[in-house]
Amino acid sequence: MIGPHMAFVIARLPKTVWAGVVAILLTPVVGGCTRQPPAESIENADATEYADPADSGQPTGSSLPNAGQRNEEQRGEVTPVHEVEPGRQAATSEKTAPIQVPRTITSGTSGQAKQLAHELSPEKLRTFLSEADIEMRMIVSGESGIEDEATAIGELKRIVSLKREASRRLIEHAESSPRDQAIGRRGELQSLSHLAAMGDLKSAESLQQLAEELQNDSDPDVRSDSQLVLIGFAIENLRNGKSEAATKVVSQIDRLLQSSSAPDAATLMVMGQARDTLMQFDHVEEASRVRSMILEEFVEPIENGAGEASEMVGLADMARQIAGPSLQVSEATRRVQDLMQQFITEANENTTAADSAVSPSDWKEAIQTLADEQPDLLTTQFLAAASLEAETVGREDLMSVTYQVLDDKFASLQDDRGREARAAIQARDNREKILGKAFDPDLPSTKGDELSLESYRGKVVLMPFWSAAFPDSLMVVDNLQEIARQYPEKVAIVGMNLDVQSTDVPAFESRNKISFPSFRSVSDPEASVANSIAYRFGAVSLLFVAVIDQAGEVQALEFSGRDLTPVVENLLR
Repeated sequence: MIGPHMAFVIARLPKTVWAGVVAILLTPVVGGCTRQPPAESIENADATEYADPADSGQPTGSSLPNAGQRNEEQRGEVTPVHEVEPGRQAATSEKTAPIQVPRTITSGTSGQAKQLAHELSPEKLRTFLSEADIEMRMIVSGESGIEDEATAIGELKRIVSLKREASRRLIEHAESSPRDQAIGRRGELQSLSHLAAMGDLKSAESLQQLAEELQNDSDPDVRSDSQLVLIGFAIENLRNGKSEAATKVVSQIDRLLQSSSAPDAATLMVMGQARDTLMQFDHVEEASRVRSMILEEFVEPIENGAGEASEMVGLADMARQIAGPSLQVSEATRRVQDLMQQFITEANENTTAADSAVSPSDWKEAIQTLADEQPDLLTTQFLAAASLEAETVGREDLMSVTYQVLDDKFASLQDDRGREARAAIQARDNREKILGKAFDPDLPSTKGDELSLESYRGKVVLMPFWSAAFPDSLMVVDNLQEIARQYPEKVAIVGMNLDVQSTDVPAFESRNKISFPSFRSVSDPEASVANSIAYRFGAVSLLFVAVIDQAGEVQALEFSGRDLTPVVENLLR
């Protein structure tokens, strides 16, 4: 029986989306409000006005590069701060040198925590908020040098309390402008959100009350943040089984979208959380509505040419993944699935293509309809997988048709769909090119010594591509060893390991009693081509086996896990 393919994932998340754009944490307590209030650049701020005079040996806030600098592309907002989940270790795995932090946070002489100085101007209060966020980020990332979890949590709580106090002062300061006051309101929302995320139930109650008061605020950023928080509370009510919570989640999201001029990554992440939770509790209709809202807000504008900025394209790519496939199985999807199951079943029963009930014209019509009705990333991935199934069972006619639709419909797109289609087509081309070619890589063995296929001339070599990160990639080895036992003088097994540099491959081989030699082809997920050998062979899945003949030429590629005895016996004749 032909089984499903084991995905070999070497792709990376879109960096334009994840690199500091959003930090959303929906804890078991409440949805977090984590987008930062704008702050003026503090490069020239004189921190001595609110620092202890005895701290003259410590650097000012201007010592920190880019501290609080504005990013105009993000509506003047500084980089978001990640919150700490209760009970989670707030330290890196490596020892990090302590980083000097702003004088407004700690005392350089006594090491005692400082309190917020009195009589600060609105400008200094804004600077303090920015520096507090920087210090929190250092603690969460482990850059502060604090490695003890309890100490980190305690320090975070202390800084958050100072941040809340500074926010309140900014709101109430006689010289604060309307914008200053809005920054203060956002800072207070964030402070309560941080505390709620660390398990403070009283702060969670205060956060909900404040968000309800500010959801109609005159400032759009305050209004948006408040509504995000309320969506988080609605999601929590849904988890707790409260009546009409599902309807409330959808209506709150709709309200947010109606009042926000530019939905951002924070909005997208919360909407994705809402969709997943609605599905988890079987609210399919509401989940479908949220999915549609995600596509309408983040994907359709790009597809209609309304936005071309790289960050918007990145958001659209992420939105397609978060939205996921249609929650209702369409007739087009069902038709393709039925046809695919039909030709797989026929292959297992040794039905020839000429006698098949699945003709190339019927298959093309079905997948073309699917691509037209649901031109999303999931359809692209599904068709790429379907092409592999057709190739695996020897239905080259159906395979060619599928690649044609991928090429015509998706390959020219400059997004994840296009990249997926182009990768599938390139892999197919590479598999075709490698067949009939001699192969003897200049690579060491996994043990570090020399290994060459030249010494295996005259034998059929079975080469499983495998990775310790994907143990199932070795499932095929039992079949290969059985073949080698039948023909001990004529067949050999030589593997191709694809693990990253840091993997202790010899230890894995020892633990799993892997007796055959393997080449070591190191993968680098950060490179444009993660593994040149896998790329050359068009390997897009594990299981994957190359069959190399007595002359050292590649004669077959197998990625279904089926018995290779007939292939080998054909070469031995």
